[in-house]
Amino acid sequence: MRPRITQRRRWIGAGIALLGAAAVAGSAYPAWYEGQGPRDWPLEQLFTASPAGTATAFWGSVAAPLAVVGLLGALGAVLRFRFILGLGWLVGSATFALWALMSIIGGNWSPDGLTAGAWLCLSGLAVLLGGILGMGPRKEGVEAPLSVFEGDPPQ
Repeated sequence: MRPRITQRRRWIGAGIALLGAAAVAGSAYPAWYEGQGPRDWPLEQLFTASPAGTATAFWGSVAAPLAVVGLLGALGAVLRFRFILGLGWLVGSATFALWALMSIIGGNWSPDGLTAGAWLCLSGLAVLLGGILGMGPRKEGVEAPLSVFEGDPPQ
């Protein structure tokens, strides 16, 4: 009975993580800050404090790592593999954190200017992390050998 509950828990957690990853990927389309969104900023914006101009293509913009989060979320949810989901969470968190940090350093950022896209990204990251944690540890059917320190001391 116990393995069935664990499998159900892993599927539910994977589904929740998938919803979070989809929200992060979807946050690439609405505006994040004062009418501009990730598709408007070049990828270099994550690594430079000064405005880097405008993006020339979707895959050359800040939206690209957010799309990768969606892909990793879908793959991790199908495989029910927390490592892949965690990797997606790290990519999304790093993207948002680097964008915010470089905007703060550049002097053109305040929390009041955040709009729906940024809040969608942050809430999607929280849901993704909640799904990962909700999956629980993987239960294996193999027992580990006794430690040297358990039981009788070696002779």
